[in-house]
Amino acid sequence: MKSQYRNGAYDLDKSTIDYEAIQDPGHGHSVAGWIPAGMVMLAAVAGTIGFVAGPFMLVWVGVALVVLAIILAPILHKAGLGPKKHHNTLSK
Repeated sequence: MKSQYRNGAYDLDKSTIDYEAIQDPGHGHSVAGWIPAGMVMLAAVAGTIGFVAGPFMLVWVGVALVVLAIILAPILHKAGLGPKKHHNTLSK
């Protein structure tokens, strides 16, 4: 009796995989992605410490860092520090 489930790698025809179409898009591994992300993480830590332990001014420093990260992200991207461009092989 044949199982309705896949039985592992032997039933996968690897010659049919289009490796060009599934190339790595980068996933945001760039300076323009990591600097704002780090700023937001630092803002969360500063805001939490300010809210829980005081001084409350740290909460506003955290808010300012988030706003600055939102402004800085597209600037860094336009400055050429974003992910590298990939050509789309699916549109052929």
